[in-house]
Amino acid sequence: MYRDHSADNIQTWTPAVVSKAVFSNRCQSAIDAIKATMAQVTVTTVGMSYGKDSVTTLVLALEAARQIQTETGTAPKILLITADTGVENPLQTKLAVQMSNRVLEWADERGLDVEQTWVTPDPINSYLVSMLGMRGVASVPGASATCSIQLKVEPMNKKRKELAKTYGAENIGVLTGVRHEESTVRSANMTKRGESATEAFRTETGSLQLAPIADWTEADVWRLLNTGARTSGFEMVDCEPVILHYELQGDATCGTVSIGQTAKSAGRPCSGGRGGCFICQKVDTDHSFLNVVEKVPYLEPLARLSRLIRAGHFVPENRNFISKGADEQNRVRVFSNAYSAPWTSYLLSLIMSLDEREDEYARAKSAKLGRKVARRFPRLLTLEQQLLIAFQWSRYGVQAPGEYARIREAILQGERWDLPTDEELSALAARADRKLMGKTFGYLQSDFVNTRGGEYRDHYRDLIGTETGCSPQVMLDDDGDRDLYVSGKGIIHDTIELSDIVEADLSDFESEIELEDFLWWYAMEFAAGEKGHNEEMNFLLREGVIRARSGYQSQLAEYQRYNLHLHAIREKGPIGSLEQIMAHPQFVTADQAKATEDATSNSAPAIIATDRSTEEAPAKAKSTETDQLDLFTA
Repeated sequence: MYRDHSADNIQTWTPAVVSKAVFSNRCQSAIDAIKATMAQVTVTTVGMSYGKDSVTTLVLALEAARQIQTETGTAPKILLITADTGVENPLQTKLAVQMSNRVLEWADERGLDVEQTWVTPDPINSYLVSMLGMRGVASVPGASATCSIQLKVEPMNKKRKELAKTYGAENIGVLTGVRHEESTVRSANMTKRGESATEAFRTETGSLQLAPIADWTEADVWRLLNTGARTSGFEMVDCEPVILHYELQGDATCGTVSIGQTAKSAGRPCSGGRGGCFICQKVDTDHSFLNVVEKVPYLEPLARLSRLIRAGHFVPENRNFISKGADEQNRVRVFSNAYSAPWTSYLLSLIMSLDEREDEYARAKSAKLGRKVARRFPRLLTLEQQLLIAFQWSRYGVQAPGEYARIREAILQGERWDLPTDEELSALAARADRKLMGKTFGYLQSDFVNTRGGEYRDHYRDLIGTETGCSPQVMLDDDGDRDLYVSGKGIIHDTIELSDIVEADLSDFESEIELEDFLWWYAMEFAAGEKGHNEEMNFLLREGVIRARSGYQSQLAEYQRYNLHLHAIREKGPIGSLEQIMAHPQFVTADQAKATEDATSNSAPAIIATDRSTEEAPAKAKSTETDQLDLFTA
């Protein structure tokens, strides 16, 4: 796949030669452990990133299945589960597709029962949707890696739960490619969980889990992938694309190494690269991706976008300083929350420009060659994801109403936003102020009094009734009357289009023309910025574009109420920046708020509303001075 670049990598270390018998025995020990696990389950799952460790685990699993087939006449079922985060290094995605096809073809030729399934995060949890939608911020060094949980672990666990309904959790085997050598923290976590290379353990969900290469070194991994049957003792799928992909990242992929002390004394010369998300902020500098960009320059804008997100992360004007809900005293907490309205608007404009320019490249190339030419990297934001961002902007009430419609209209008219230069990135990063992050400055007091009883209402429905043809289907029941939802507490809500998750769904539009008519109407209604946040949120829900689970109406009522609090606060003064907030007549400092609470014996504790659970509206929890919101927790 990347053979043209493999010559660029020069091995600078010659590993010691080790006996083939020693290494083949190590492989067979892992295979025996996998066979013992497979014998106890109906289906064996392997989490596949198609990086070096997961491919090594798969190679061993395939041989285990082949041996069982020879011994019993029946091959055990293997399901490969790959998480597509939507922000992967594009060449990593290509590698995954190429290796998946190669593995499936190889297994089919040998009569093995192997399937591939791809999983993605719930739409509302997509990295860019969450970050640009003001639900959270990027995960940076020192913060928890919640992004990997939301983008990979949870989608894979969701798939395994589906399998549990089919097979029973106790009949599912899970093979992982984790290794103790990877890091001290990972090793400690593996030990705590009971991860073993020789004996599977029962997880909390009831499945059997095994880490067959837990005790392998990185040198062991590369030895298997490089030398194959020559030292492993069994036939295996060709792993050359994996090797070339790592060498493209500038990493050494040693062919043979000594087992044990020799590899350790050599200073880990077989250095594996960090494959994964091109936009990852958990590393200070993503050398692996930068090495790829040197050889594949059309990916440079993606690397620059990642650098921009990092440079602007701690800059005060790039942060929204109000929480996502009002507490029981109608106060809105002031602290460094998600990204600000100007910053998210700028980032969305840049990303949509990148996508449009790549489309323009593909169209021009297709016209020149007289055949269809694909984009060089996947679309960063689909139209559905853009609409989810617009919905989150409206429900949180911070971004200006109609902002998405204005950005999209500008893009359609040919306007493009350029990524910053190196000098501009340095100047941006220099404005960072970490001391402001996580600190509670005080509260904005709202004088709005709720009188609606907690129900979600779209007042457009009150205006037009059910007689007109302007009523979208979601507004009407089967008899043509106003469709309503009654909660378990007896509260009557307007209905919404249902889905298991919060998503944007455009499938009901019967043609491209019908979809464009909707988008034109959306721009006509909101691009002028004369309507409010609740009206924009209700429009997307009423048209059935934004869908959610039954019962989500109570969460929508909370968002509506919160937006009315913000509206009341803005009538007394602007709150677009920390300076404006602290100058607002209804702002009280944290010390003043505490003094008031101390003086009032019946005072309720300060409560912050956040959005910690998937597809939920703000849940109430006690605030602390050290809260630092991370991606997907804001």
